[in-house]
Amino acid sequence: MFNIKVPQLIVHLIKRCLDSNPLNRPIAEDIYKILLRWQYEPNDKQTIELQAQIKEADEINNNSPNSDITSNNLGISYNTHSEATYTSKLLNPDKLPEPKNSDGYYDQNDNIISKEFS
Repeated sequence: MFNIKVPQLIVHLIKRCLDSNPLNRPIAEDIYKILLRWQYEPNDKQTIELQAQIKEADEINNNSPNSDITSNNLGISYNTHSEATYTSKLLNPDKLPEPKNSDGYYDQNDNIISKEFS
């Protein structure tokens, strides 16, 4: 198991983008403006906070026992059975459960990525 520390402002933006209610999600233009501000307004209060969070995350990630994990190891691989038949079917949207946000995992943990490899 490994964990990667991600700055809280980035986690917050990701969570907003993944909100189960589409009306609560930011539009592309809003995301673009946020990213531009973070990149080109170094004296902005939120940008300064993000830079501090990035520095803290880098220190934690570089000092963690998993710091030798490369991005190549983050891919998901799986095997399929040679004789298995995989099918799909259409879903009736009226019978789907109401979408809901996650169970609060990211409220309790600052780690955005947590995978177990065997």
